[in-house]
Amino acid sequence: MNKKNIPIPEIAEKYGMRHLVFEDDFDSYDTIDLEGEGTYGYKWYTTRPFRAKPLTKDDFRIENSVLYLEQHDSLYNYGLATVNPRTRQGFTFNKGVLEFRFRIPHYYEDKTKYTEPDCGGPAIWSFPPDKIYDTALEWVEMDWMEYWGTHDGTWPGGHYTTTFHHTKRSTLHDSGVTGSNWAGHAKAPQILSDGEWHTLTFLWDTGIVDSWLDGEHAVCQIFDNGRVEPPAKFKHGEPFEGVYEYMNEQFVALIISGAKNNPLEIDWIRVWQR
Repeated sequence: MNKKNIPIPEIAEKYGMRHLVFEDDFDSYDTIDLEGEGTYGYKWYTTRPFRAKPLTKDDFRIENSVLYLEQHDSLYNYGLATVNPRTRQGFTFNKGVLEFRFRIPHYYEDKTKYTEPDCGGPAIWSFPPDKIYDTALEWVEMDWMEYWGTHDGTWPGGHYTTTFHHTKRSTLHDSGVTGSNWAGHAKAPQILSDGEWHTLTFLWDTGIVDSWLDGEHAVCQIFDNGRVEPPAKFKHGEPFEGVYEYMNEQFVALIISGAKNNPLEIDWIRVWQR
């Protein structure tokens, strides 16, 4: 698939993940299912689950090989996804090296001009599409990058990167605002200046999720069934017993979103596997 001769990331080479199984440089709209056909061959689908309205070109645009997302409603940060929830066509993966270059474009030198985001924000995350059809399914959620801003209208000053995040039967969900952890979530607050381009790289392998921000090591999370070993410098709660096997087993889709007054720009995104 690597017809563009994209260099293999160092961490992917180290772990033998040399096959480029998914990539998009957003050179055109051809990779997006604009009409909601749900057929094989697209990289991104506009159809969304839970009876939500599909995305349209009013929610996103491509300019200068950059995808700009500012969708009309958040739907829990469910925007464009690599799987159509109606036909189940599309791309999922389990383990690999994920990398993407992104920017949060709303940067204000004058912080008094900051506008509070509209319920949601820039996010690149993953979860198994099977959860859409089986609401009782215990599942893994990979919040690769989330930025919610604040809910009091104050200047947020950056964003938070979540290494991984497990939710059990919808009984627990992190707010994604303060960078705190509940029940073994591994959240690493990475404070950046908005308006600048950044690259996040993640290694997801058996028992481990590791991450790099602009080439600098960010945070590593080690897990093994009921045992979780969080980074010492981040708070954590008591993990559920026996839930982390889902990290090793479940296939997840990629989902990207941006919200009104809180958009996201993506230059490219790639997944490497063995």
